[in-house]
Amino acid sequence: MRPVGSGSTLSQPSAFESTVIPTSARAIPTAPARGRAAIAVLATLLAAATQAAVAQQTTDTVALEVGRALERPMATGGAAHHYRIHLAAGQQLRAVVQQRGVDVVVAVYGPDGRRLLEVDSPNGDQGPEPVRLVAPTTGSYRLEIGPYPEAAGDGRYEVRVESVLSEAEVAAELAADRARHDSATAWLARSAVRLRTPEAGRGFDDMAPIGAMVGRARLVSLGEATHGTREFFQLKHRMLEYLVAEHGFTVFGIEATMPEGFDVNHYVLTGEGDPAKALAGLYFWTWDTEEVLDMIRWMRQWNADPRHRRKVKFYGFDMQSAPLAVRRTVEYLRSVEPAEAARAESTLALVVNPFTDGEFEALPADERRAMLASARAVLARFDEQRAAWGRRTGAAAWAVARQHARVLVQNLSMRLAPDGGFAVRDRSMAENARWILEYEGPDARMVIWAHNGHVASDSTGAAVAMGQHLRRMLGDSMVVFGFAFGRGGFQAMEMPFPSRRGLIVFDVPPLPDSTLDGTLARAGLRLAAVDLRRLPAGPVAAWFAERHGTRRIGAGFGDAFAANFVSPEVTAHQYDALLYVDSTTAARPNRAGGRPPSNPLPAPVNLDFEDVDAEGRPIGWSFNAARLRTFDFGVSVTAERPAAGLRCVEVRRDPVRHYGELFGGPSQLLDATPYRGRRVRVRAMARADLVGRGSEARLWAQAARPLVSILQPPERRASAVVTLGEWRPYEIVVEVPADATTLTIGFALVGDGRAWVDAVSLETLP
Repeated sequence: MRPVGSGSTLSQPSAFESTVIPTSARAIPTAPARGRAAIAVLATLLAAATQAAVAQQTTDTVALEVGRALERPMATGGAAHHYRIHLAAGQQLRAVVQQRGVDVVVAVYGPDGRRLLEVDSPNGDQGPEPVRLVAPTTGSYRLEIGPYPEAAGDGRYEVRVESVLSEAEVAAELAADRARHDSATAWLARSAVRLRTPEAGRGFDDMAPIGAMVGRARLVSLGEATHGTREFFQLKHRMLEYLVAEHGFTVFGIEATMPEGFDVNHYVLTGEGDPAKALAGLYFWTWDTEEVLDMIRWMRQWNADPRHRRKVKFYGFDMQSAPLAVRRTVEYLRSVEPAEAARAESTLALVVNPFTDGEFEALPADERRAMLASARAVLARFDEQRAAWGRRTGAAAWAVARQHARVLVQNLSMRLAPDGGFAVRDRSMAENARWILEYEGPDARMVIWAHNGHVASDSTGAAVAMGQHLRRMLGDSMVVFGFAFGRGGFQAMEMPFPSRRGLIVFDVPPLPDSTLDGTLARAGLRLAAVDLRRLPAGPVAAWFAERHGTRRIGAGFGDAFAANFVSPEVTAHQYDALLYVDSTTAARPNRAGGRPPSNPLPAPVNLDFEDVDAEGRPIGWSFNAARLRTFDFGVSVTAERPAAGLRCVEVRRDPVRHYGELFGGPSQLLDATPYRGRRVRVRAMARADLVGRGSEARLWAQAARPLVSILQPPERRASAVVTLGEWRPYEIVVEVPADATTLTIGFALVGDGRAWVDAVSLETLP
């Protein structure tokens, strides 16, 4: 899937939402007599050029027929394919281009050669690109199907005209669709369960119908239409509170990396540790909010009450981070088979280090495959030695350690997948959720928290969603709640990436009545639950069985292409029930949860750290002090033994209990324009006083190119390792691509101890 917003997307409408784009000539402004002659000549030349272009395209085009499917291969970066079909004014064309391993963009041109429509759904290189157009004039229309410019991989597609409806048929279908829509709206107004509040701790007198929807299900999935809505998060907290207190649920899981989730669970069960740091240690700014922290603290309060003999547990079921999974695996192996631990630590050294873990994607393919093979060998060793290791450490310890190894295999498999790993990730999350249920025992009942796109049991995208896998595993013992909203605020990273504003609050207006979200609002709902399994037969069920637009917003959003985040979905196939909030506000990030924007400097500044601001920070150097403190790092200017001048920078981290696997230090973001196409050398004096296995400091630099696809591998950092206690000179050389936008230089501490840097210099090389 490309970054949403990189192209125009037309969500598939119903007949009620038919798109009509009229064609009209641009008026030529009045001109003096001499100018009018020139305009006439120009118009003649343009008309001739247009006719020639159309004639050439006609010779290369293929005629389309209703009901006849044409399948063709398409290469990334190859030429577009052209098709034609004759339409009378007022007729509606309904066609679909089915993508099979190639990401295409579909454009429709009118008889005069003008482009009327472009379709580019955010579904990657699999799935349909639906085309619907009401012809404004009679004539030959051309469909152009071309590869998305930044996509990778060749494949095939099928184009098929499903129907061409007459003007009368369009009108009749429009009337029937309106009737179904009116029936669905009336049913929602009558049958939706009105909830009093999204906030937990307000009692359950309005929640009994929710219990009836859940029934005896072992797993309740809670989606969300955005990753940054306060009321969604509060309502999920309230759902968890209700299901724990009234229905005996004892397990909670969230779309966050599994090894780090055990640290949150330790706090929830024992009260030991810092819940805010443990939450930040999941790495997800989406969950690092007041609302989620309140829920974690409630879980602890529930468990601390001696009246509650059945405790509630916290899990992550995602697998997007490798370092802690490797470390936990190696720690277990040291207790049962030290030689295997040493082998694993050596072969997986790159991904156990949080600084170098991000370089995995930049390795040659054979090296990445070899690393995955090593991880799979470790997992196989767990299975071979299950009985012996289980006797030595206990079956539970073996099971958890093996799961860490499994998360590592999942992580590397995802990162090796050619499509960005979407399918691997959703399958892995489903496997991990099932493992949690099995590990907790046959009586365990679990609530999981993820995006609508993950919990849906019938995905609209290219990859099979987690919810589809779980439905196959659990059948009717799972109930899926999708979330929708009418209008309001949420937080998200501004797109297109990278954005100078970073994490900000957006506000969106209501969608049209014909959409799912608009229909829920039209029914007069404020805060409500809808049981989609009780849809009455007839027009109501028929309306919900059709595709209707609904907002699907993840971690990123952009006002300029908000329409791209409205996805056509068959709601009744995706969810068992809906939770709807009419008006929303943005989730409230914890102090360390925000991501401050950064603006590149035109040239390096303060490379000797002599200039400090009023708070004692080095001018020109950036670091999120609050976030670094959350991970126990400190960055400061010090006069302690500088290499030159009066000051240097110190990065420190005491050897206490930490959450998450990160590195910390200052960096300077530079405009790459002066360095494009050149080699740049960065030099510095550095020293370190380190504590513990794996600790090190690094001088580093990285050039960044424009982000055109989330499948784009990152530019590899150039770095030099610092471990010596005395000042030494270090240098690195980085190649700056000709299209680089930024160049970053930095100094980082990995692990525990103290490290110092001074006298930085930067120069271009011949």
